[in-house]
Amino acid sequence: MPSAHIPLHQLPKGAKATIVDIVSHAVFGDMDEQVTLRLKELGFLPGAMLQVIGFGLFGSDPVAVRINGTKFGLRRAEAEKVLATIHPM
Repeated sequence: MPSAHIPLHQLPKGAKATIVDIVSHAVFGDMDEQVTLRLKELGFLPGAMLQVIGFGLFGSDPVAVRINGTKFGLRRAEAEKVLATIHPM
């Protein structure tokens, strides 16, 4: 059975996952394509592996991830754009 595509902000702390897609998000409006491009420039590309490092206070912003050996803090809305499949523990 294939793994479900889960938005990055819903992955648990410590989870390892593979990015499958970057989708649009209405909150960015006309800037959505630029946000998608910026995420891709940072290495958030389909096939890339990442690990969720943690979340801000009470599970809010930022969503901290490690991808390609670099740590990033994403706003929740940015993390919602990134769909991934989680690796079994």
